[in-house]
Amino acid sequence: MRLLQVNLRSLLLYSLVLLLISIPISFLSIQAILNEEIDESLSLQADQFARHIQSFEYLDDLEMDLRVFDQLSYNIDIKPADRSSSDPIFNTVYLYDELGKETKPFRQLTTTFVVKGKPYALTARTSLVDNHDLVLAIGFVQVIVSILLTAGLLLLNRRLAKRIWKPFYNTLERLRAFELDKNETIPLVESPIIEFNDLNKALSYLTERSRKVYLDQMEFIENASHELQTPIAIFQTKIDALMQSPHLAQPEAETLLELETTAQRMSRLNKNLLLLSKIDNGQFWEKESVDLPAMVQQHADSQKPVAELHGIGILTTLAPLHLNANKTLVEILVTNLFNNAIRYSTRGEDIIVTTQGRTLSVSNKGKQLAISFEKMTERFSKESADPNSTGLGLAIVKKICDSAGYTLAYSFDGMTHTFSITFSD
Repeated sequence: MRLLQVNLRSLLLYSLVLLLISIPISFLSIQAILNEEIDESLSLQADQFARHIQSFEYLDDLEMDLRVFDQLSYNIDIKPADRSSSDPIFNTVYLYDELGKETKPFRQLTTTFVVKGKPYALTARTSLVDNHDLVLAIGFVQVIVSILLTAGLLLLNRRLAKRIWKPFYNTLERLRAFELDKNETIPLVESPIIEFNDLNKALSYLTERSRKVYLDQMEFIENASHELQTPIAIFQTKIDALMQSPHLAQPEAETLLELETTAQRMSRLNKNLLLLSKIDNGQFWEKESVDLPAMVQQHADSQKPVAELHGIGILTTLAPLHLNANKTLVEILVTNLFNNAIRYSTRGEDIIVTTQGRTLSVSNKGKQLAISFEKMTERFSKESADPNSTGLGLAIVKKICDSAGYTLAYSFDGMTHTFSITFSD
């Protein structure tokens, strides 16, 4: 079926406006109809009374009888008139009721008739209390019906909107849960609405195409890294052989040393790219029990000689923390955090490493960085001028945390940089 191009909210608003307008109109219409019925009844009553009086014109004391009748009757007044008028006058008046001790509404007819050649004004009236009660009851019923109708329209609008847009929100939810690096497609549910089916087909095509491009890119990086390993190893071996030559002059030795440094950096860069590719492909799925404090202390002891060369100390405060995780990835996390802290720490300061609860924190003192935390964790993003830095250390840390469900946080307080990793249970 086709999705109707009608705004349900606008339709509901128009319905409510028409409903609100119809209530006073119907109220006034009913009141006018009732008044018309009463006016006809008063006219008939006045005509009958006038004909009845005129049939007794032969009586000598008729005028006295009229004055007496005027005093005795509550709903009819008879008064002498200055002149005869053929147009009856209908109006609504409010009179004080002596019996009920309150003011009540009356519908009143004023007309004239002639008795023995003299004009008299006849006023006939009837109470509108019952009619007002009836109109109020009808109005109350209309208000109740309007409220129920409004509630029904709101409920209907909500249910229709929920039913019509359910396929859209299902698709939206699956899009939010879709991860490009996962080897799976979006399970889109077929909808009875043609437009949503067209949308699902377009989304399936786009996501499948994006996933294929991403997987091709990952495969290319992995293949390229594998293929580069052998040439880099041969390159390093040849440089090492040339550096062992006894006839090597000083300028040539310095050039070979620069080439050796470059080859080592290329090798590290290649290994890091290969590592990122393996993480993206989910190749580190094995899990085991990991004693994190023991691993951290081992890395701290192995890194102390390197840190001391830069005049930096390493202090550890480690509470027990056992993880069920991939040991290789945890080792890479710890190693990269140590290397980052040593590289960016101020000379003469200490690196503080702590474990508390399920959080590992590595703090070092240093100048404030010009790049943001988000920029730090991007690939090939770095602020250090160290040629040994590949710009992939924190990117690898972020990638491991994302793939394993850990939370990576960064804070800068004064001169202290702190990277924290909270491990999930």
